[in-house]
Amino acid sequence: MAPGYKVFFSELDNPQHYAELKESIKAGKITDAKETVSERSKLLYPEYLVSATPADSNAYNNQTNPDGAKNDKGHLGDPEFKSLFNKDHKKFDLSPNLGTEIDGIQLSELDDQGKNDLALFLETRGLAIFRNQDFRDKGPEFAVNFGKYFGPLHIHPVAYSTEKHPELFVTFRKAGDGSRYNEQFRHTTSTIAWHSDVSFEEYPSSFSIFVALEAPESGGDTLFLDGREAYKRLSAPMQKFLEGLTVIHSNYGQNKFAALRNQVARIKADYFTEHPLVRTHPVTGEKSLFFSRLFVQKVKGLKQTESDAILNFLEDHVNNNPEIQVRAAHKGTDSRSVILWDNRILMHSHCNDFLQHETTARHHFRVTCIGEKPYLDNSESSSNEKPQAY
Repeated sequence: MAPGYKVFFSELDNPQHYAELKESIKAGKITDAKETVSERSKLLYPEYLVSATPADSNAYNNQTNPDGAKNDKGHLGDPEFKSLFNKDHKKFDLSPNLGTEIDGIQLSELDDQGKNDLALFLETRGLAIFRNQDFRDKGPEFAVNFGKYFGPLHIHPVAYSTEKHPELFVTFRKAGDGSRYNEQFRHTTSTIAWHSDVSFEEYPSSFSIFVALEAPESGGDTLFLDGREAYKRLSAPMQKFLEGLTVIHSNYGQNKFAALRNQVARIKADYFTEHPLVRTHPVTGEKSLFFSRLFVQKVKGLKQTESDAILNFLEDHVNNNPEIQVRAAHKGTDSRSVILWDNRILMHSHCNDFLQHETTARHHFRVTCIGEKPYLDNSESSSNEKPQAY
């Protein structure tokens, strides 16, 4: 019999483990929402660390984008990206197939056609890291308006944010030293959590824009993997089999952990959302495996042991293959990095490799654009003539 598939956060249903976590939070070994008050004055950008208040409780609704596939800005992009790369710049490809580091282009200066080109670039290269950006100094309103060009913006149910701009998702790990290490790895050997942003939503994310406010000089990077290549590596019969499967995604565990940390929920809902395991990109026509490990619960309609066997295979195939992965280095606060990616074809994870060392805070905000409802198109498509970045 196949080993059971472990759903993320399922340990919270264990009363003993839950009690231990609660005690660690009480003792200050694990932070809770109070850190948004105690740590804010220590930050370079304190306005980007706000937790929801009781007045925000259940005050928002989830977002939809029914015309997302038709209105994707990548349809308007120039395959030669002339309006994106319109001045002297340097580019370095993280791998031949995935990810490019760029210096010399200011995202804040792009006109509409430049943004269209950016969308298409992300849809072909998957990932772009822009260095030496002024994005973080433009303020929250600029970030919101920049993101809205690509579609509606997601409001996260439980994440930190900014005042007056709940669309900005804030990630924060306070400055510290090696004492953080033992508590972080007390119950696990790894904190890697591959996912596509907010895949538990009916309309998950298209693009994410991840802006570094403060970052360790080394480590704390973001890891990425290519769902297109994961699909291509499979045999034709396996591709056909997986194309017939629907997977259930949920934020139930994430909400439970947030409640344990005293985070107020802007949207009080545990979603159990069905998405195809293989999805089609609306612009390129490419297929990719949509295996968002952090949120995937079960394969719909299968017996538990059948579902476990398939999901365990996918975890090994998709998550554990360095040949389809790259590492996006933040390179410290002074690199002023902005990382953008297409969630429809990539999965990503944080990397807690810096906790044995004394570091600054790891503080970012994310603009999360809402895309189309995932779908699979098995018709003879134009994917054979899909646009290429190079």
